Amino acid sequence: MPFVNQDELIQSLLDKMHAMFDKAAGPNNRSNYMRQHNVSGIDWHFSLSADDIIKQRIPRAVAGCTGISKVFSKLATEAGLKHVVLTTAREKNLNDAEQDRTSGRKERIISGHQIIAVYNKNGKLRAFDPGRKELRYIKSDIQVGNIINFYFDGEVVPHRITAILTPQEFAKVNTYKKLRDLYIYRSNGKKQDFENGKSKINFWKNLRNCFIKQND
Repeated sequence: MPFVNQDELIQSLLDKMHAMFDKAAGPNNRSNYMRQHNVSGIDWHFSLSADDIIKQRIPRAVAGCTGISKVFSKLATEAGLKHVVLTTAREKNLNDAEQDRTSGRKERIISGHQIIAVYNKNGKLRAFDPGRKELRYIKSDIQVGNIINFYFDGEVVPHRITAILTPQEFAKVNTYKKLRDLYIYRSNGKKQDFENGKSKINFWKNLRNCFIKQND
């Protein structure tokens, strides 16, 4: 059997997973899919296991980043690829949600993005988004509390790394509340420190506002 390095293995797993998603059944839109299949509630797609997504041929946009990461994590585990799953969340939404939590008002839905990280030969974590078909490592130091800049529709959206989970831990994240708690609290129950990285968030906000004003 020919030697396959880590990057080649990851890419082969991405190819396998996305080929599966390309053959998925049903509308590639969560609202339409849920309506068509008579399912409802915020917890429905979080409750899906990797096996559910694979066996039911659920489309990638319906599974979302949480489901995509669950499927990749399952394939990676079966292939013997040592990895972890990162939960990340948007700073503004996190701070708003904290205020709502302490005031007793209804809590907002927090936007987040789940991705995968692997260890290099020096034991350092390198992260990538399994939702992308081509492997591309993210140039960020992977530690809880650090910022990752994601690019959505051409816009830079900073996210805070809120937890680093084993595949077994991540597979148990099957409700929105469990994911939200990971966004706000660490696995040991300690509240996240949201002060670090605010200057960077404000930099991107100011840059975006300047761009908007210049292009009105």
